[in-house]
Amino acid sequence: MIRALFKHEFRILIRSKKNILFLIFLAIALLSYCFIILPNKQTADSFDSEKVRYELEELEITQKDRDEKGLTGYQSMSGRSVYSDQNNYFAIHKAMLQAFEDQNFERYARLYLQYLTENWWDYAGNPEQYQQSDFPGKDKMHDYNQTLLRYKGYFDENIPISYPLIEQKTALQSLESFFLSSSIYILVFMAIYFSSDMVVRDRQYRTLLQGIPMGWYRILNIKTMVVFFYTMLVIVLFLGIGIGIISITNGFGYTNIHVPYMTFKEWNFTLVDYDIMSLGKYLLYTLSFIPILIYLFIRLNVLLSLLFKNQWLVLLISTAFLLSERVYFSRRTRDLFGIEISNFPQTYFDFGRIITNGKNYLVNLDTITYSKGITVLCLSILVLEVLLLIVSRIVTKQRFY
Repeated sequence: MIRALFKHEFRILIRSKKNILFLIFLAIALLSYCFIILPNKQTADSFDSEKVRYELEELEITQKDRDEKGLTGYQSMSGRSVYSDQNNYFAIHKAMLQAFEDQNFERYARLYLQYLTENWWDYAGNPEQYQQSDFPGKDKMHDYNQTLLRYKGYFDENIPISYPLIEQKTALQSLESFFLSSSIYILVFMAIYFSSDMVVRDRQYRTLLQGIPMGWYRILNIKTMVVFFYTMLVIVLFLGIGIGIISITNGFGYTNIHVPYMTFKEWNFTLVDYDIMSLGKYLLYTLSFIPILIYLFIRLNVLLSLLFKNQWLVLLISTAFLLSERVYFSRRTRDLFGIEISNFPQTYFDFGRIITNGKNYLVNLDTITYSKGITVLCLSILVLEVLLLIVSRIVTKQRFY
């Protein structure tokens, strides 16, 4: 009986028109990203050879003019020579340009690492990001430290360097970027969308379902497992397709690429406060959040379905809960209603940043950790299970249908 109900529910999910339309939308979005957005995306590590060539031509003329006018000395206020600094900039960027045009990306990366190490104040990063930041100086230094450690990691691990690797556009690096962005909410939204009607839709078959010789709570559990399995299958399928396409165009990447994370040893945001983990380890830790969150939101939708008996209201409330942190979160938010934000499950919905201590960095805490996130989410599931058990005894099968 359990197997028959499982197969029946799974067939309904597969044939559901709303699910099929949603999957088509996801497929279009994925293909658009792989073939249009990613190839044209400019990252902080992208190298604009035409822009650099023009800049070097301008700089060469300026340096000749300074040389002719004798403006080559040190400034009394700063104790530095602009002429000397610009000469160094010209020499290393000319070598970088030549290495880039020769497609000698290992030499290019070594030159860039050398320049970064010697000229930390000249790190450009992503100017648009810093303009919107509450703490632009701090964020720029944070990105600089991470970039420095990442480039050092390429040579420490003897990783073959390609331009997609430098731009962080290989398949595994693209997956890392996806987890570090707000796009990861779509993974949890899949569970919300697929499960929003899994209980309510059966109200049109009241007579048939009331006659099923099975306990109401067990039926709800079977429905949960069907949607959980279906959602995980869809996630694995789409991630697999995305990784496959990007691997063909940009390469698969390497699991031993260094992923920097903060340790907060001294809280001064220098290299002392950073350590590294492998990209493979980062992805394993991050992926472990997905089944927990998927299960949590499916059970939440079961509970809401029993209470409201309306799939659109269920979809609305669950989605609002998923995005609720974005309503109150700011760089200065460390507690909510007098309770530290690390104790709220919403803090861990943006789970990609938890592993690198990115959330801790944003709000200057050290309590938003992987272990605490797993604990808080599991406790949230436990609370939901108790509530669901109670509500299913009150809203019985006969009363619901």
